[in-house]
Amino acid sequence: MINLKSYRIGFLLLTLNGCATFGYISTAEYVEAIFKRQNAMATQVMMLIDVELSAEDEDELLQAEAQMQQDCRLLNEYAVKEMNHESTSLLFKKRVKDSAEGCDESVDELESLLDDFDLDD
Repeated sequence: MINLKSYRIGFLLLTLNGCATFGYISTAEYVEAIFKRQNAMATQVMMLIDVELSAEDEDELLQAEAQMQQDCRLLNEYAVKEMNHESTSLLFKKRVKDSAEGCDESVDELESLLDDFDLDD
């Protein structure tokens, strides 16, 4: 699991404009929130795979998680670059920012799917 605290500064650098986005104070906060949710969903999927699921449910879950990983690819690539202290261009940061909404939608879809699995029974 990626250490989220070390990315706080990196995500603040992602802010190209100080404008509010989707109720967040800044684009950086929005992107950071997506990153955290995406990692939480990936962790939940790993935990659910250890639970006995039908082949159909497991396949649906893994496909949704793979889609989320694809849609969040740039965000994760940015996080790895920040962790490795690699420089990133403003163009790359803009691409990450522009991909955030699609990543967020995939996280929402996986979160909704995970809500369908009632593990408390």
